[in-house]
Order: sequence, then structure tokens, then C-alpha cells
Amino acid sequence: MIKALVAGGGLGFLAIPAIAILGAFGVGGSALACLETAGGGALATDASVPVEARAWVAATKEACPDLPEAWIAAVMAQESGFRPAAHADDSNGGTWGLFQLNNGIWTAQYGHPWSADLNDNGTWDVTEPEIHARVGGKYFCDRLTGVREIRTKHPDWASSRLPILDALIIAHNAGESRLRTYPAMPAVTARFIAQVNERVSAWSRPIEAGAVAEPTAGAAVAGGSAIHDQPRPEPPSTGCLPALGTSDVVAVPPGTPHDVATAVSTGLSYVGVRSGWRQLCDRLACRAYGYATSGYPSAKAHWTQMLLTGHAHPGDTCPPLGSFVFWNTGSPFGHVSVVVHADAGCDPNKIQVTANEVFDSATGNHGGVYQLSLAHLNAGYVNGRGYLGWSDPICAGARLPAGTVHPAPSGR
Repeated sequence: MIKALVAGGGLGFLAIPAIAILGAFGVGGSALACLETAGGGALATDASVPVEARAWVAATKEACPDLPEAWIAAVMAQESGFRPAAHADDSNGGTWGLFQLNNGIWTAQYGHPWSADLNDNGTWDVTEPEIHARVGGKYFCDRLTGVREIRTKHPDWASSRLPILDALIIAHNAGESRLRTYPAMPAVTARFIAQVNERVSAWSRPIEAGAVAEPTAGAAVAGGSAIHDQPRPEPPSTGCLPALGTSDVVAVPPGTPHDVATAVSTGLSYVGVRSGWRQLCDRLACRAYGYATSGYPSAKAHWTQMLLTGHAHPGDTCPPLGSFVFWNTGSPFGHVSVVVHADAGCDPNKIQVTANEVFDSATGNHGGVYQLSLAHLNAGYVNGRGYLGWSDPICAGARLPAGTVHPAPSGR
């Protein structure tokens, strides 16, 4: 889940003139609400979730696209251990099913009580996993809406500063009234949150930015037209925010070197592309500077080479316009993005970058390209602790053919 932001300081070695912004940075309203839940992402193929349960997770997400698959699976595991007929007694009449819904909640969402068997197969619908998953998704979506309304009305409450999915667990497990009293809450609820977050971390599919090795120099442009000859069908938009992807308009400051100004314009032209860039962040960053490939096997290898050649600025959180910013993601490959808006005050919430895949869960894209703040991107990697620094924009790959029209397909 998205929990932390990169520190707002930095060495500030380069003063960047104020940039005129023609469109407001960031997103607001329903867009921001959706992005609050976009962390956690898709369920990893090696997550310890039964095959049949993956279909139930998918049905829940279809009913509530705001919820990440890994979070749904983690809550389902916590509540029922993926047992459709799980039942628990309590003083309020007990709970049933994958999400352990009580009779009142089930009846309100389904329109029929626990004992309903609308398909006449001899099994209560509350214990039919496909039915329960859909009803559970609607329930969580409605409850999430309520939590959002409470946070909007009471921004001063301590619970309003929690990750919103943690707040949703409090409302689900202990009731909305506990949002007012937080951090005081039942110990069982605190354990619930901790165990769900642990599973989400273990079960989320990582963004393996450089998982596929880059081709050797020249291979991607053999014949001079390979980049142009690989159109990719756009996937359907099925996430909670299908329209996410259009770039904010940035006016490059006067005096910016031509290569940097061109790189910013080129980098932004890829924002909104909905497919083709999965696991290709290093290629995407170098594409801004006219390269077909980065020339490095991964973002991590790219960063290592920048360190060895004196082109890296480790730990510096004030990257200049057009520079490359790097992360250690906990995988062997790392991540890199290109800076398309710098900030003289080194505010990570104002510094803007482009990145692949980060909102695919929210949009239904597959290898899409997005524009977001340095702070927001940093929060998605190793809970904000993976930022390595920035480097000069140096690539070693094959150049694109002259006259390439951007955005060009990835060439993969």
C-alpha cells in the first residue's frame, strides 16, 4: 500500500527557474480517491492463494474496481481462510462466508437473508463463493465511500491520515465509530490491519521494471523500421479510473537546453499510452532522449554504471529537469523515471516524472504510461525507502530512426 513520501529536502545544487504550469498538476476529486487505493496492485502469480480463490478475488474486484486484488485476497484470507462456508458465532448473531458478513449487512446488500437460495441448488447463497464475492465487493465499495465521506468531513481526525484501506479495515472490523477514536481501537483490529498489510506486501505483483533484458545495440532498429512496425492493440479500460493517463501541460522554462526541452516534450507524449511498456522503464526513460533501447540490462545496472562513471547523485532528492531518478525496488531490476518538471524548492509533491505501470491496477491498462509526482512514485516503492538518487540522462542503446513520430511503440 502507499504509505510514505520521500523527504522534501535535497541538496538543491541547481536553481530551476519557475515553470509556468498551464494545467494543474496531480489529480483531484474522484481521481485522487481512486489512486488512494491503487497501491498493492495485482495479485502475484506465486502468491499463496488457491486457484479457485483467484476467481473469487476477480469477481470482488469486478464489483469494486477501487480495491487492489492483493488487498481483496488478504482480507478474504484473514476472514475465512478462503473457505466459502466459514461461519463464526458472536453476540450479534454470527457471520458467514468469504468475508464473514453478518445477516444485516448481507440482507442490505443482497436483498435477501442468509438462508436465501435463489438458484435452488440446496446451498445458501451467502456460502456460494461466486455470489458472496460479488456481494462482498459491493459491500466494501459502499463502505469505502462512507469512509471517504468521513475523512472529508473530519480531516483533523488521526484516522484520516491513515492509508485509506487501513481505515476501511477499521470500519469493516470495528465500525466507523472507531475512526473517531483512533488510535484507540480493539487489539483484534490492529492485528487484522497488520496481517492484511503483511499479506498485501507478500502477495502483490511487483513492477519488475527491467525484468526483460534490453536487446543489444542496433537490434531493435534493424532494417530501420522495426520500431514503427509493431502496433499494439489498446486493452479495454476496466479499472476504477479508466481515464487516468492524460498528461498535465508543462511549459518548459526559457533557457532550457534544447535536448532537455525536447526530452520533456517527448517523455510527456508517452503519457496516456495504455499498453506496451510493462517491465520497460529504462527503455521508456531513454526514449525521451531519442533512444530505441537504454543499452543496459536493467534500471539497476544503469544506476550502477552511472555511479561508476561519476554521473550519479546518490540520495539527492532535488533532481533537475530532464534527469533520471532511480529506485531500488527490492527486485533485481530496480526502477528509473525521467523528470518532466523540476521544483526550485525541491518539493517532491511538485516534482513530476513519467512512469510505466504504476496505475495499471486503477486503469485496467497493461504497461501504461503515467505522469505523477516524485513523492507519489516514491511512496509506491519499498514503502518510500527505495529512492537511490538521480543521474545525468545518459543512455548507451540504439538510436531511433530519423523522423520517428512519438509516441512510438516500445519495439518489444
